[in-house]
Amino acid sequence: MIERLGGGGSDYVAFLQHVGIPAAEMTFGGDTASYPVYHSLYDDFTWMQKFGDPMFHRHVAAASVWGLIALWLADEEFLPFDYLSYAKELKHSVENLEDEISNKNISLSPIIKSIKELEKAAIKINNQRKEIEASKGWTIWKKDHLKVREINDRLMMAERAFIDRDGLFGMSWYKHLIYGPSKHNDYGSQSFPGIDDAVKLAKTLHNAESWHRVQHEVWRVSRVIRQASLVLFGQLT
Repeated sequence: MIERLGGGGSDYVAFLQHVGIPAAEMTFGGDTASYPVYHSLYDDFTWMQKFGDPMFHRHVAAASVWGLIALWLADEEFLPFDYLSYAKELKHSVENLEDEISNKNISLSPIIKSIKELEKAAIKINNQRKEIEASKGWTIWKKDHLKVREINDRLMMAERAFIDRDGLFGMSWYKHLIYGPSKHNDYGSQSFPGIDDAVKLAKTLHNAESWHRVQHEVWRVSRVIRQASLVLFGQLT
């Protein structure tokens, strides 16, 4: 199982949530309920050797998958990051957010506009990648290797653009404004966690100041999405 990362309860948190380094998590079995000793005193090597995975076949399978992915990443000419898919997912998250916001004075247009820019940037860098991939021969590769490096640098740095140095309100160590834990679910993953927390607070307080904070969080998110667009365009590093 491969899932969208963003929650606050796993080993990838320092990479993705604090400094914006893309990460991946894969598991066999899905629900931890199928693994009854998970995070208990019995969750040790002896239990795994005798009951959980005798002969360690599942461990070998997991290591094999990770090994193949490592080889794939090492051999790929371009990093396999698809920010067009990322933008489409952000669009879906905004649609869900529109259903959550009851205050009609809150405008999500800044985020919508920034996502459109991210789409344009993703299409441009995808086309640049395709142009180089369509080139044939060592001579052309020798000519374009710096372009390949530049595109990979832009793809690599785009995720870091979603980081805000001030972090989430009340949880400043978590600095990724697109995906992360919320105050209401610090172990799971929430789209636009800062906005989500602000909306829940505003619905509780029912005052103008709290809804102003929601709009402020919307502007913060739109800003980091624009930053990611500029990185992909090659205008900001």
